[in-house]
Amino acid sequence: MARFLVVQAGRERVGLGLELVREVVDVGTPRPVPAARAAMRGVMQLRERHVSLLHLGALLNGGAPPDVIAETAVIVQIGPAQGRPVQVALEVEGVEDVADRAVATVGEAPEPWGAGVWQVAGGLVTLIDSAALAAMITSSQHQAEVA
Repeated sequence: MARFLVVQAGRERVGLGLELVREVVDVGTPRPVPAARAAMRGVMQLRERHVSLLHLGALLNGGAPPDVIAETAVIVQIGPAQGRPVQVALEVEGVEDVADRAVATVGEAPEPWGAGVWQVAGGLVTLIDSAALAAMITSSQHQAEVA
């Protein structure tokens, strides 16, 4: 993972490895679904299919998403989950830029889901560990299916 997408997730700037990112889209009106995890906003239309919509900040911090739905989502693909990749929409408050891991490394991430901290455009960005993100998403997916 040499490059990552810098996004605003709640009050934090975080990075998503480009190997996970498929596209950045406008958030459609989500349809609520029963879910045990508070970060699950529901499902949204993505062309001819529906994908789960999770608020990234709430997913990372274990809280509920804000009342106001953001305008942007990052479609990520994780997997394999039971033999096939899974795509989900991560609701974010903004997309800033693509950064290179060659930028100034600050050190280890204080969060269990972090893969390190980088200095990007005058601020700190915690890169999300792709395995930790996949585990959080698949846990949310499973909880939504069980509920």
